[in-house]
Amino acid sequence: MGYRVDAEAIYARSGLLAKKMRKARLDRVQSIDLQQKLLPRLLGLAELVFDVAGGKGSNVSLKYLSRRKADALRDELLAAVREVKQGTGSPTPGGQAIEDRLGGEAPEPEETTVEEQTLDLSAPERAGDSIGVRLSKRLSTLAGDALGEAEESLTDMLAPYGVAPKLSQEGEIIRVPVHRVIIASMLKTDFLIGVLVFLAVIIAAIVLFVSGLREAAVPMLFGVLPAGIASFAAVRKNLENANFVVRLTDSGLAVSHGLVSTSRKVIPLDRVQAVCLHQPLLWRRPGWWTAEFNIASAGDAGESNLLLPVGDIDQALTMIGLALPQPAAEDGVSARSLILSAMYASDSPDPEAARAEAAFHPQPRSSRVIDPLVWKRRAFALTESLLVLRLGRIERRVDFVPHERVQSMEYRQGPVQRALGLASVAVHSTAGPIKPQVTHQGAEAARRFFDEHAERTRLARQRYDEQRRAGTGIES
Repeated sequence: MGYRVDAEAIYARSGLLAKKMRKARLDRVQSIDLQQKLLPRLLGLAELVFDVAGGKGSNVSLKYLSRRKADALRDELLAAVREVKQGTGSPTPGGQAIEDRLGGEAPEPEETTVEEQTLDLSAPERAGDSIGVRLSKRLSTLAGDALGEAEESLTDMLAPYGVAPKLSQEGEIIRVPVHRVIIASMLKTDFLIGVLVFLAVIIAAIVLFVSGLREAAVPMLFGVLPAGIASFAAVRKNLENANFVVRLTDSGLAVSHGLVSTSRKVIPLDRVQAVCLHQPLLWRRPGWWTAEFNIASAGDAGESNLLLPVGDIDQALTMIGLALPQPAAEDGVSARSLILSAMYASDSPDPEAARAEAAFHPQPRSSRVIDPLVWKRRAFALTESLLVLRLGRIERRVDFVPHERVQSMEYRQGPVQRALGLASVAVHSTAGPIKPQVTHQGAEAARRFFDEHAERTRLARQRYDEQRRAGTGIES
């Protein structure tokens, strides 16, 4: 096994009898994750995983390096990837700068067209950028007391969300304690169902044993095993998110987590396509939410799409603010008021809840036939930058889709919907846990939304691309 890095790509070689060579172009690398499973961690080793913009199985892995070498190589490669993507300077000096740090031979200079020379991928801040993207770009240019300046910028930018997170000396924004992850996992439906089945089988076996039917009681005890295994698996899966820490870096949002096996990755916020907040029923009392995202990357099977495994309202709002462009709601409604209304509907604790609720379009009364439990809660709101979908009653859910990130749309009307004068519009995003859909609206309203939103998303994407090419955007 071995690897080599040049100004264009990283090459990973493996195999003795059957040899394999993998290549990851630096301009296609989305993130570089550092993973440590239990045995490598005990041996002081780590694995670097390169998330490449491609199909499934396109990721490149380097295993196993010493932890110190893996950290140093990851930092160097993240800087190289950022340099390549920003396109700073002419191709030859840029490539030489990378070679000086990583070793190897610089490639021959390539001819560059006038369009490529004027293409500025390092535009400081575009109107469609999230706060996290804008802060990462600022951090990459700050010197000296960068952390203090970043904290001040973070506080100012997140003011519309009513949160003021503090940065630690390591740039840490959020830390989720282990005990909260454990308690939250025990309050999830899958764990509770497993526990209830376990108790039911035990009680039934005791009743049969007391009744003298020992032959039936003993085999029944074996039925405890699947329920116990299911409950243990539910907790074990969530323990992978213990010690969840979010840090702000000049390469993006760095996330680390794990109790036995650990993982560190950088979430490329400029490729986030949609975000959702989810609250299981029993999380309502402590006020906890989880946040997930869709990203423009196929990734590998089992890869985590978590922004926040479990957090309070302020932590959830912080992650929404970092990952998405500011909603810019109408009638002076703040971002915090709008999102709280999406999360809690009529139960929103915000003083501007009534004004924020007016921005949502609920389902018509005729939809109660097919949505008897949720038709009063489901609604959608359109802002200058986002489509906000409020879903679920027993388990609350809110989906956020930036206009410029919509891939396509589909108007749907089945026979039952047609009979009730209803229709739905699916808003297609990239693969991931979020599948946005404006559900069971009046047929005319759904058609009007489909036409208007298709034009809205086209203009938003066109404006975003123009700013990207011209290197212009919002004022710093």
